[in-house]
Amino acid sequence: MKISFLSVTIAVSIGLGLGYCAYQAKNRIADFLDRPRFAVVNLNSVVKANEVRVVSQGKRGEEIIGEAEHFAKRLKEELAQIENECDCVLLVSSAVISNAKLPDYTTHLTAKLGLSAEQQSNQLQQIEARLNSGVNR
Repeated sequence: MKISFLSVTIAVSIGLGLGYCAYQAKNRIADFLDRPRFAVVNLNSVVKANEVRVVSQGKRGEEIIGEAEHFAKRLKEELAQIENECDCVLLVSSAVISNAKLPDYTTHLTAKLGLSAEQQSNQLQQIEARLNSGVNR
């Protein structure tokens, strides 16, 4: 029984194609398994930092409500953007009960919202100065 050259060529081509696909699939699966699928954000510290900012600006009453609504909308947008950037699910750090070392995007988020540690320090100094100026000595 003779096997034609065409049959051998087709079989080799199919084998090479399947081998290449398996190699590519292995690399993609390895990339998928290696990347972090979860990350954390400390929302309590972010909200507190925003509260410090609002108090340092001396806002009151309706201004605070408007500011809170604006902050909530911006926070939601920034969290969605970070999830897209890291291609992961963000979890509230206080809700995570695990020994796993997950990436923490709190600093990144506070920077995007203009709530860095340096800015918070300056804002706390403004609040302290305002409180001290109102105290009768």
